[in-house]
Amino acid sequence: MADERKRFNFDPTVNLGHVLTFVAMAVSVMTAYGLLDKRISVLEEKSNAARMQVIERQSEQKDTLREIKDDIKDLQKSINEISRVVGGKNKT
Repeated sequence: MADERKRFNFDPTVNLGHVLTFVAMAVSVMTAYGLLDKRISVLEEKSNAARMQVIERQSEQKDTLREIKDDIKDLQKSINEISRVVGGKNKT
């Protein structure tokens, strides 16, 4: 008799508690998946927005760099002209 109490017995009956537990678990899994899907969608949108901002900043930086290079070229031309004028006056 003591051996029968220690063994695990499987009872194949299904009652309302089992059905409610299964339904509650199924609903909770579906809800969790839905929330996770929404979170992932929001993160993807934020990631795309961040990429667009990076692309815009890179474009602005390239434009600024081109302007700086053009300004440096203009300054170099001005310096060369000044040195020619000053160098020409010293020779005469």
